[in-house]
Amino acid sequence: MHKKLLGQFKSSGTSIGNIVELASIFLIDFGIKNAKNEVRWYLQKLYNLNSAQLYALKNKEIDDGLLNQVVDFLIYRSERVPFQYLLGRAPFYGRDFMVDCNVLIPRPESETLIDIVKDKKQSKVLDIGTGSGCLAITCTLEGIASSVDAIDINKNALVLARKNIKAFNVDNISCIEMNILEDIPDHSYDIILSNPPYISKNEYNNLDNEVQHNEPVEALTDMSDGYTFYNRYALILNKILKKSGVAVFELSQFFNKQK
Repeated sequence: MHKKLLGQFKSSGTSIGNIVELASIFLIDFGIKNAKNEVRWYLQKLYNLNSAQLYALKNKEIDDGLLNQVVDFLIYRSERVPFQYLLGRAPFYGRDFMVDCNVLIPRPESETLIDIVKDKKQSKVLDIGTGSGCLAITCTLEGIASSVDAIDINKNALVLARKNIKAFNVDNISCIEMNILEDIPDHSYDIILSNPPYISKNEYNNLDNEVQHNEPVEALTDMSDGYTFYNRYALILNKILKKSGVAVFELSQFFNKQK
């Protein structure tokens, strides 16, 4: 497909404006609804330009090296690889965080966890299942946390979290490899945050292919009823949460409130 698509672009004209139009049509045929914006955003990344600057260059010819990258992007996107992974970043609470296939893509609904605790200042925070580190870092940058322990079972996720920590130039976050289902931290905390794998096995099997086939399974589902981590938290919170502390967890909309 790469060679065929590259040939089509070269025969139709390789100005930035033409590529935006042709690439958008290609993605729309694969059901990508926000195709034109995705192409523009990807080109902005390649050229390190904002939208106005890119538009001003609409008649500029794309060189072969960048055109090949655009074609690769289109092929991966047509295969439903998430746009954020291909871009290498995703927004959260007004900031862009590096993401890759080792971590969940931050969702706007997770920002609610920050909103709930934003009035608490200079707290010791535990972030369980930190992933990209977006919650831990945001707690620091918003002045909520004096220090954060960011734990995750996935070594590669912690590698990415450390990259984000470095990129945002924060120095009060400790990244710790830990399986919270087997171990517990040695400290107690003012705030505990977690967006755990709360999707049940049945729900997971019905997820959109873009999520199911790309985002890390262990961060999405417990391959059970979705309650595994909450049952664990119920057992250990009295050991790691201060009496005056608050624990905020993201929940599934399908949870049985009586369970």
